[in-house]
Amino acid sequence: MMVGWISLTACGQGKNLRLVFIRHAEKPDVGDNLSCAGFNRSLKLPEVIKAKFGLPDYIYVPALHLGKSTPRGRMFQTVSPLAVKYNLTINSKFEEEDDNGIANDLISKKGTILIVWEHNQIKPLLKALGLKVKDLQWPDNDFDSIWIVTFKKGKPGLTQDKEGITPTAGCSF
Repeated sequence: MMVGWISLTACGQGKNLRLVFIRHAEKPDVGDNLSCAGFNRSLKLPEVIKAKFGLPDYIYVPALHLGKSTPRGRMFQTVSPLAVKYNLTINSKFEEEDDNGIANDLISKKGTILIVWEHNQIKPLLKALGLKVKDLQWPDNDFDSIWIVTFKKGKPGLTQDKEGITPTAGCSF
């Protein structure tokens, strides 16, 4: 397994690349799906993403792995309303822990890429992109943050934002 970061000089430089990271929406204490609050957040997410970033050119979620337990499905559930509303493709090719593989793929692209990922795996992915991540924290109870990576002269920079969504707790169906 390769550890470290990849060279961005030939890839991310000058390509107008913007990486938008969010985590899955709210989850129940037990189970693999979104909670009703998480589902409600996912329904509001399309307009938030479109207003802040325009429609993404690409969307990534971790490989789903079907079986008895499917917690990675939360990322897919979170972004499904956006994909459905705007007929966007969701890429689920990469394993959650394949930091270098996905980092290399991301920097080969241009445009805006929405990455809906497990919050504990975002930091290693940012490190693979060449960011200093020592002091970065994504709290377990934070479903509203957005981390944005842009590139200037091949060097990644990170800014943070919020979705600004306060979802209702109950399901209305």
